Amino acid sequence: MMIRSTASFTLLAVVLVLAAGLLPPPAYADRWEVRREVREGIREVNREKREARRELRRCETRKCARREIREGYREVQRERREARREIRRELRDYDDDRYDRDRDRGSDVLKGLAIGAAVIGIATAVSRASRDDD
Repeated sequence: MMIRSTASFTLLAVVLVLAAGLLPPPAYADRWEVRREVREGIREVNREKREARRELRRCETRKCARREIREGYREVQRERREARREIRRELRDYDDDRYDRDRDRGSDVLKGLAIGAAVIGIATAVSRASRDDD
């Protein structure tokens, strides 16, 4: 009777250790930084558009209006380029972080296997000790 319960305990311990090794690592910020950069880029582009409209309203000559339109387009395009650059940088950083987490996961599996072996060893020692007492 005791052997069956010890075997069940050992089997349960093995299953738990293997399942813990297969589970994904804890969630990180994921793409929060990327989403933040997207929102910031949209905000900056809209700010430049507002500024271009404000400057265009101040113009009284056709020459001034053309200059402000050109400048407005140039500034908006510059902000869009900058936003794209920032988003690409954040995506690259995110991918690098994800790669590092995946690479480090192998050591987590080894730790899980070591802990599992220790649990099995303890369970075996307890079962042998209980058999010796009987």
